[in-house]
Amino acid sequence: MLNTFIQEKDLIWIPYNQFKNVKYLNKGGFGTIYSAIWLRSDKDVEVALKCPNNLNENLEEFLNECDSHEKCLRSIRIIDLYGFTKNPDTLNYMLVMDYANKVIGY
Repeated sequence: MLNTFIQEKDLIWIPYNQFKNVKYLNKGGFGTIYSAIWLRSDKDVEVALKCPNNLNENLEEFLNECDSHEKCLRSIRIIDLYGFTKNPDTLNYMLVMDYANKVIGY
C-alpha cells in the first residue's frame, strides 16, 4: 500500500542511513517531529522528519490524510513532501518534508 502511494504521488523512498544529525524537536497530537540533514548526492538538505502516532496501525487512514495534505501543500508551494523513510530502531515510518520553523507546531 505504501509503495503504491509513493509511486502514484511521485515521492521517493529514502533510506534512513541518508540522514544525519537527527534531533528531536517536538511532540504534538499528531506525532513527533525531528530535524535532520538529508545527505543527497547533489547537496545536503535540512529536512523535517514527522513520525505520526499510530501510523503503522492505521496506514490506510494516514495515507488518505497524507494525500489531502500533499495536494494542498503542492498547490500552494509551502512545504514540499519528499517521501518516506523508516527508522530501523523503532520500525516507525516517517514523512520527509521541507524543514521550516512553522512545522514545529505540528
